[in-house]
Amino acid sequence: MPLNEIPSYLGPETRLLIDLALDEAWQELKNDLPADPTLARRKMAGTIVALTSVGVTDPAKLKSFALHALRGVRVSTARDGT
Repeated sequence: MPLNEIPSYLGPETRLLIDLALDEAWQELKNDLPADPTLARRKMAGTIVALTSVGVTDPAKLKSFALHALRGVRVSTARDGT
């Protein structure tokens, strides 16, 4: 996620944390890329931003929740047949 898309109310340390967590989550997916990588990355970024906005600062938790959110979307999409 480009830094200019991260809400401005989040400080520089939090912004770096978001980038770190997103990059680590994305690296975990590099061998199993989603059909729409841009949408997937935005979904993960949105999850991470939402969590940091409420005070979550553990990079491992941020990464885990982002991957979980993305996998949840992929599972529901597969069930819906879309």
